[in-house]
Amino acid sequence: MTTERDLKFQNIHLAELHIDRAYLSSHWVTQRDDKLQIFCKAWPVKNSGRFDKNSFFLDWDTHLISCPNQVSIPFEPGKIVHFPQNECAICPLRSGCTNSKRGRTVSIHPDEALMQELRARQSTAIGRQDLRKRTTVEHSLAHIGHWQGNRARYIGLRKNLFDLRRVAVVHNLHVIARMDKVRPITPGIESNSCTG
Repeated sequence: MTTERDLKFQNIHLAELHIDRAYLSSHWVTQRDDKLQIFCKAWPVKNSGRFDKNSFFLDWDTHLISCPNQVSIPFEPGKIVHFPQNECAICPLRSGCTNSKRGRTVSIHPDEALMQELRARQSTAIGRQDLRKRTTVEHSLAHIGHWQGNRARYIGLRKNLFDLRRVAVVHNLHVIARMDKVRPITPGIESNSCTG
């Protein structure tokens, strides 16, 4: 792939990925090594006011999921867990968990361990602060998208990648120009700009 080849050519190793949820299924995430940190908002977990997935404990060593009433059954990432109907029927916490006659089900994301990590991180002040760094990226992408438009100008990946990089360079030059305008001038220190 072009991006991987570029990173290798520049001897750059990714330490962090600040992405949105659309990229959680990309090979950058699914085939990542343990050193790569992912910063992304996790998919929201809801259950109409009843116990949501966060109320269940997933033991990654034994691959057992435990409900709030301590009933444990095996789980597999990417599958749906069906708690036993007879256990749910007599459960004292049933009204806060499910109204299904078949018992409670919980969907396990194929990369559920990452989802748990993301949810835990975004529940902390530092984690939310890290997620806000993405705002700068989103604004830059919006500017580039505005200038470039939403259609490819050329036929072929190589030419369109060159066009994207051209627009990104123009955006970076605009950012640098704005930085020079907002930088305060300290009295007694000459400006770097030349006058002719």
